[in-house]
Amino acid sequence: MTALYREFVLRAPDSAKALVAFLKQNAGAAVDSGRPLRVIVTDDEKKRNSEQNKRLWKAVYEQIAAQAWVNGRQFSKDVWHEWFADKHMPKTEFVMPDGEIRSRRKSTAELTVSEFSEYMNTVEAEAATELGVIFHE
Repeated sequence: MTALYREFVLRAPDSAKALVAFLKQNAGAAVDSGRPLRVIVTDDEKKRNSEQNKRLWKAVYEQIAAQAWVNGRQFSKDVWHEWFADKHMPKTEFVMPDGEIRSRRKSTAELTVSEFSEYMNTVEAEAATELGVIFHE
């Protein structure tokens, strides 16, 4: 038996009707079989995707690492990633069991598609204006 999986994106009233019809047709049988349906409702904003992440590392950080010089030095893609993420990602504070207060920046992996696009635009603009990087796609 194939596992049941179905997504509904509610962009119009007919989409909602299709969801209700699907639930009416399948919920009872699923409960009776001991495999109840799970319904999750969320907005359609997805986490950043692998193509965006690949572009950040290949088209952005790689070019920054190749072109940017600061005080006579160049730095790796990893260093530039940490630099920009520390500078532009929101930070949250938390208390450790011993009472020490620490902060942690949000990971770029936690960003939505639109947030990640905005982050990349910020990094590119800053690298171009502050570091003289010229981006070639």
